[in-house]
Amino acid sequence: MQAPTGQRAKPCRHATTPLETTMTPRKPRLNPHAPSRHTLTANPGMTRRHLLGAAAAGTAAGLGLAPQLALAADFPSKPIKLVVPFAPGGATDVLGRLMAKALETPLKQTVIVDNKPGASGAIGATAVVRSPADGYTVLMGGIGTNIVLEHTMPTLSYKPERDFAAVAYLFDVDYSLTVPVDSPYKSLKDLLADAKARPGEVRFMSTGPLGPVHVAMEYLCKLAGVKMIHAPYSGEAPAIPDLLSKRIEVAVMTVPTTRPQVEAGKMRVIASMSAERAPAYPDVPTVAEQGFPGFAMPIWNGLFVPKGTPQAVVDALSNASLQQLKGAELRQSLEKQGVRITAQGAADYERFLAKERVRWKKMIQDSEVLKS
Repeated sequence: MQAPTGQRAKPCRHATTPLETTMTPRKPRLNPHAPSRHTLTANPGMTRRHLLGAAAAGTAAGLGLAPQLALAADFPSKPIKLVVPFAPGGATDVLGRLMAKALETPLKQTVIVDNKPGASGAIGATAVVRSPADGYTVLMGGIGTNIVLEHTMPTLSYKPERDFAAVAYLFDVDYSLTVPVDSPYKSLKDLLADAKARPGEVRFMSTGPLGPVHVAMEYLCKLAGVKMIHAPYSGEAPAIPDLLSKRIEVAVMTVPTTRPQVEAGKMRVIASMSAERAPAYPDVPTVAEQGFPGFAMPIWNGLFVPKGTPQAVVDALSNASLQQLKGAELRQSLEKQGVRITAQGAADYERFLAKERVRWKKMIQDSEVLKS
């Protein structure tokens, strides 16, 4: 019978037999301080039962680790899926496809791009979290999926810090305020003046509700004392026709999306959202330069896998990414898209993410986006 929890079990009592009363007392040991044969000399507090239990636990741990070690040794032995959580044709998709193609060489496997747009990237990110932690499903993550949404979407089913392991910090992407080429807005000042004259009528596009673009624009509106209407899209590409047809007045888009339109004479960039001017548009001043000192919306992309992925697999993906990012071919392709290559490994990326969580949490609070 098992003793109740918290109480020491009493020894079983039995009747004393005549034989026991007449037994010769046990001779004392010559050295009373010497351990008996029932005592473990390595740890006097342990019993044989403890030792056997520890051995069994160690064996079980070893057996549990064996499949992971085998997985890491064989990785990759089949195609890898790179989940892009936005619609085809946008910047994240374009950059994701460049990375997928580049990774095939060092990994010696096919890397397939899988677009899963919706909910500002949350749908694609959730799909990766729910996939096996084996390195064969990778997220093309960003500031939204891995920082902002945790604070703006109460219904988000995952926690970025808890559920994702960082693989590599790839690059920063410049976002710009973009308008049709025949728009009356020639500068940020023109846009804000119209928004002030027509409160609640000027519409701005973002790649999803409560994502980083939405947060940054609400923050800018608060600083400027204006009210605009948020028009969310599943990605940048679907918003292009609406911007050109003036169903929306202004869009916040990346260089890879805007450059072809600007070169074709269809769009005009009026402000860079980054801390510095975009290399692709050196003559376009930043938001900070146009009256809002300190304003910056740096957007980045990186690779993530589900937490619990074997470290050797994470290292293999990270090393392959950094190797290609430092190579001339991929670097030239990315720079043509107007991105700033960062090329940091998993450990450095994790430290960067810790700082980003603090910075964006404050911006979200200051923007009052959850009240809009």
